[in-house]
Amino acid sequence: MSVTVTDEQAVTELIHRHRALYDGPAIEPRLKSIIRDVPHSKLSDWDVHRILRSSRAVFFDTHVEVASGHHTGTYLRFESIARFSQLVTLIARDMADWIRQTYEKDPVVGLVTTASDAQALAERVADLLHEKMRLRVVLTPFNRETGKIGTEVIAGAIRAGERFVVLNDVTTRGNCVGKLGKVVTEHGGVLAGMMVFARRDSGQFPLMDELTAKFPFYYTADLNMPQWEPAGCPLCKAKKPLLSWRDMPEL
Repeated sequence: MSVTVTDEQAVTELIHRHRALYDGPAIEPRLKSIIRDVPHSKLSDWDVHRILRSSRAVFFDTHVEVASGHHTGTYLRFESIARFSQLVTLIARDMADWIRQTYEKDPVVGLVTTASDAQALAERVADLLHEKMRLRVVLTPFNRETGKIGTEVIAGAIRAGERFVVLNDVTTRGNCVGKLGKVVTEHGGVLAGMMVFARRDSGQFPLMDELTAKFPFYYTADLNMPQWEPAGCPLCKAKKPLLSWRDMPEL
């Protein structure tokens, strides 16, 4: 069994190594190597590259346990993006365009998201669509210690027959957006679609294929970030120190 560490020296080394990486030319091909084409976003690969570089949101050659319990050697820290309002607006504008076009003939009434950094995206999308499509933002709880989302919403926030899109910041296995979808349907609403800033499943998890086949599914970025179960993690076998997603620092 692998055990996450909070070795201050390991985190300090991570910070110094990545600051040097982002300050030099080597970051360009590293970011380019993980960005894949997406079907729905009007933002180009260059736009996604700019978002990731300016926010310094991606960690390379590391060993991180993500909230799902999987391990990865390449980690996206969405909180680094969320602290820049102009980047949130850039992403939200593309999301708003997709909602406007996708639901022009059969509108939705709101967005269901978590009380996390994804909330900033949802609220900005609603602001941008305010004149043409009034959307209310419905929040579920988010535990910042565990990374888990709750299913409780304010009474009456979702009414029978109302159509909602669920929105999260990133998805790996599809479990969180799937859980948000159940929040909609279990309160009598209709799940009309799903949105995330980034999918980082690398085609490994069947649930993602099921969700993208069943629902209109928007993502701004498709990032190649392979994940492993702890028992099959090559980084564990190489005895590389394991950090928790909670300990990934701001650069």
